[in-house]
Amino acid sequence: MADRFRIQNNLETLRDFSAPGEEGTTRLSYTPAYLQAVDYLKKEMEAAGLRTWEDGVGNVYGELKGTDETAPVILSGSHLDTVRCSGYFDGQAGIVCALEAARMLKESGKPLRSSFQVLATIMEEGARFPNLTGSRYIAGENGEAQLDTLRDQDGVTLREAIRQCGFSGNLEMTCRKADSIKAFLELHLEQGIRLESTHTDLGIVETIYGCRWFTVAVNGATSHPSTPMNLRKDAGIAACTLISELAALVEEHYPNRATVTFGKFENHPNEINAVPGRTVFSVDFRSGKPEILNELEALLKEKLKAMESRFRVKTELTLYSDVPPTPCCAEFSKILEEQAAALHFSTLRMDSGAGHDAMIFAKHWPAAMIFVPSHNGLTHCPKEWTDYGNLAKGADVLCAAIRQIDKLD
Repeated sequence: MADRFRIQNNLETLRDFSAPGEEGTTRLSYTPAYLQAVDYLKKEMEAAGLRTWEDGVGNVYGELKGTDETAPVILSGSHLDTVRCSGYFDGQAGIVCALEAARMLKESGKPLRSSFQVLATIMEEGARFPNLTGSRYIAGENGEAQLDTLRDQDGVTLREAIRQCGFSGNLEMTCRKADSIKAFLELHLEQGIRLESTHTDLGIVETIYGCRWFTVAVNGATSHPSTPMNLRKDAGIAACTLISELAALVEEHYPNRATVTFGKFENHPNEINAVPGRTVFSVDFRSGKPEILNELEALLKEKLKAMESRFRVKTELTLYSDVPPTPCCAEFSKILEEQAAALHFSTLRMDSGAGHDAMIFAKHWPAAMIFVPSHNGLTHCPKEWTDYGNLAKGADVLCAAIRQIDKLD
């Protein structure tokens, strides 16, 4: 069975590889804190008997060799990067539980036919470069062009960030599209309250919500606060009005079917005694139905036109990321469910409102996900939490499912 104390030690050590002066854990891709976490993770993998390497863009692998080199590979893991001021379970819990499954498989003395690879992806979060970029390179969806066109907020290109960290940038060794991969399994926090509120041990994910991200720039005119209200071209008020109206419409017309989030908001010149002349904010739509995402995009464009006329401003709309809803592999989801039942763990079939690396891989190889309870549904913040016993249960199910998948022809 999984050792919850090994899991705890790994997670609490990774927690402390963080940018200085930040609340919680801040580990953006290609930063010193990130590279320190990679070094630690590779040492833990090697101590467990795994062969380790990094691909051209910095995704990390640890391999437990199988007995049949021609057999398709089984992958499990999640992402090592975080958003700013995050907790220390999102992403890395999936890596650590996959590593714990590898330890159990190794310690059993009963090798798999397939090789089992623990995977730690880079750039899953959109905190520095666009989200899911690491998995997109593994799946062959990104190429050389994106190395030069993707930039962080300081203007550093992805190619420059990769070279600064000493990674090769070799995309041939990064892309796994032509490889024979049997399954990708990802464990993750639920990022909601259904499991905790129903006292359910584990969730089996059926569909991963799609997400469509936009950046909206509202261009008005900076002026003095003495400017009459009816003469202003106030970008900030225009943006706030749109945000309020759009949030109310999504809540009213798409309950439990879609969400909208406005995570970034910047006023310019951002002075207490100046009417904002430019406001830039983000829009994050999520849904399990592609037609709903299309409806929400159309609604956003309609609201932007109305805002231009009402507030005497001009707007710019930029699509930042577009990932469609993704169904998980029914066969492997059933195996996860069956192995949980065999271990006397309760399960709940559910959808994921958050995006994950699995949604990229599922387009190319069979993928399935298992959720562990998230305390109060808090995530992407220092109060993010799940009990280490929950993670041990998840690791046990992962290990058992890997054994079953390995037996399949």
